[in-house]
Amino acid sequence: MVMQDLQRIPSRMKALVLHDTEHTADVKDHPVPELQDNDILVKVAYVAQNPTDWKHVAFWGKPKATDGCDYSGKVVALGKNLKDDSWQIGDLAAGIVHGGQFKDRGAFAEYLRVPSNAAWKVPTSSSKVGLREAPVYGIGFGTAAQALYARLDVPYPPAKVQGDEWFIVYGGSTSVGLFAVQLARLAGFKVVATCSPKNFDLVKNYGADEVVDYKNAEEAIKKIRSVTGESLRRGLDTISETSSLKIVLNSYADSDANGKRKLQLLLPISDEGKELAEKRGIQAETNWVYTCISDTFHFFQDITIQGIPSDREFYAKLSKDTPTFIEEYGIRPNPITNMPGGLGGLLKGFEFMASGKVSASKLVYKVQDV
Repeated sequence: MVMQDLQRIPSRMKALVLHDTEHTADVKDHPVPELQDNDILVKVAYVAQNPTDWKHVAFWGKPKATDGCDYSGKVVALGKNLKDDSWQIGDLAAGIVHGGQFKDRGAFAEYLRVPSNAAWKVPTSSSKVGLREAPVYGIGFGTAAQALYARLDVPYPPAKVQGDEWFIVYGGSTSVGLFAVQLARLAGFKVVATCSPKNFDLVKNYGADEVVDYKNAEEAIKKIRSVTGESLRRGLDTISETSSLKIVLNSYADSDANGKRKLQLLLPISDEGKELAEKRGIQAETNWVYTCISDTFHFFQDITIQGIPSDREFYAKLSKDTPTFIEEYGIRPNPITNMPGGLGGLLKGFEFMASGKVSASKLVYKVQDV
């Protein structure tokens, strides 16, 4: 470290660490990570929870890794050769790291190291977003932005599509879905989204032109095709199960006459979904936001994902531009549920998520004052 805050940075901290043999995690005493040349050290103030966090613990995480992806906090130390040398001690930072895979990375900790060009500056003068809201612009925002801008050829702002074109967001009330709805509207699309009727007003409030109940598949397909004039050719399925794929794929236009039909998923496509996509001639691909922030990593035994340099470049640009998305373009965070217990409360949040008790809200935990 070439620079650090005047306050003493400890050598040990509290962190949520995966067990070395069991699929569990505990808050443990853990080393404060040592900085690499391009890293900033963040004293973590708040963290937000995602399904991937509990799934890393339950299924695909690495033993003794620190869990957690979404964070906000204050910069307390700088590496000696930053790719983004605009960072200063005392800046407020937020972003994504790949928790659950590495011993010295993971947001669910009192201190966090993150590459200088993979974090964004929380505006201290902002009336819209502070440290509490900032971690919500993590996995959800990054995934939606990557899917739209880097995979689906959606114009990057301030550019917009020409003419009337529809975009579908399946699972519009999810974290990724609420961001995708806003980003699609920002790009000039009309947006149709699926969700439960109890969330219709919320999803409309975030920008959807039409909302459709997904529970009756045939009726949903009929309504989506009617609303979009059978012209749909781009979309994001945030649920990515066979049942959701059947609705989305059958709602698309019947040909590529107006442009290639593409669908982004958040999970590996099922065999049945793949067969339907091929039958309909629709390009359906899985989007992994980890390709923006990580190297090689493994999900289960048969899925290996490689980091993609162009995705890292994309996320570096997105990080620089995130304050603009918030302040100028008005991209709002998900609704927040404040959770008690700090790092110690995360396991209860995992239980809520795994049992399906979290809907249309982001669980946020305060770690410490910074």
